[in-house]
Amino acid sequence: MKKRFAAVFAATAVLGVTTAFAANPFSDVTPNDWAYQSVSQLAAAGVINGYPDGTFKGQNNITRYEMAQMVAKAMANEARANAEQQAMINRLADEFASELNNLGVRVATLENKVGNVKVTGDVRLRYQGSDKKDMFSNDNNPNKKSKFDYRGRIQFNANVNENTSAVVRVSTGSKEFGNASSSSVEFDRVYVAHKFGQDTTLVGGRFGAFISGGLIYDDTFDGAALAYDNGKFSALAAYGYFVEGELKGLSEENNLSVTLLQAQGKLSDDITIGGFYAFANNNGSKFASAYNLDGDSFDIYGGFADFQFKNVWIGGEYATFAEDAKEGGNDAWVAGIGFGNYNIKEAGSWDVKAQYFDLAEKAPVFSSTWNQPANYNYKGWLATVDYALAKNVGLSAYWAFNGETQDGEDVSDYYRAELNYKF
Repeated sequence: MKKRFAAVFAATAVLGVTTAFAANPFSDVTPNDWAYQSVSQLAAAGVINGYPDGTFKGQNNITRYEMAQMVAKAMANEARANAEQQAMINRLADEFASELNNLGVRVATLENKVGNVKVTGDVRLRYQGSDKKDMFSNDNNPNKKSKFDYRGRIQFNANVNENTSAVVRVSTGSKEFGNASSSSVEFDRVYVAHKFGQDTTLVGGRFGAFISGGLIYDDTFDGAALAYDNGKFSALAAYGYFVEGELKGLSEENNLSVTLLQAQGKLSDDITIGGFYAFANNNGSKFASAYNLDGDSFDIYGGFADFQFKNVWIGGEYATFAEDAKEGGNDAWVAGIGFGNYNIKEAGSWDVKAQYFDLAEKAPVFSSTWNQPANYNYKGWLATVDYALAKNVGLSAYWAFNGETQDGEDVSDYYRAELNYKF
């Protein structure tokens, strides 16, 4: 009997029910039962109803659906809960998200009702290595072939009102183990988002930008963006600056200002295609000359396609400058195939992928998976494996091999393994 009573007692704690005396409506619950008061209080509050025959059946295990019903009713009484109880409701709402959706209760709605700030984050432990010393060597260690680092991030999502939210994320950056120099902490996300209806959002500040399929840039962006997404079709217009990768450390006067237009759509449940066009203003820096481009402005465009057939993925992407480079070429492309459905929230889920990429010497790849650490003038294979060791704990391994420059010179193999924890 204690298993069902234990869940009821937990629900009583969540609700913060304080009625000292309440009538017990169930014929099979007596004053001698250890959870008698909790059952009576919850019945009086309308959280539990029992069975049509007037019994409570405390000997039965509670189902997830029944618990979800109690969580939903607890949310209706959240104004009576203290901060600790509200945090418990948040955890229960996340755990029973599927059942709550079946009840017609959106988890996002529940979260909006509980407290004003939601805290999430992640921790990454990463090992990187190479078969040659040229990839990680430095003045102090010319023979260095590997490094082991960590990164921690905490994100605060606050509801300003029903249509507006603010986000701040604090990051340690990637810090190598054993490096005793001072560790700086930075705010790598600071932005405000305002929704216009269900499908349109305006974002301003420092946020993450994922351009097209992520080949040329998938990192921090300073500026503003207007995004539309109805689930089948999405479009975005943005203006601002790339601030990571090749542009990291540049002042506003020397950085590229970028106007970005991109869109993508689902042709079916299995096929997604998209494309982008970016107008970049050189602002008088030496960036364009480094890429063998003339003038103070230049354009970049590209597109991608993803095919997801149950557990099989096939995808590819292409990007280039609108103006041809004087020498070295400026095309970038990648194509690959994969199998599996990895989701870090689902223990035991996994996937494997094999991709071939080709980055010309002057390819417009500013900051993404594809220019770390080999940068440009590179082509070769990348194999990846992802596995969810437990809920919110993922292990990923990468191996870049058979790489060479565009002139046919061998490039060092690169491998990486990382543990990711999300909370």
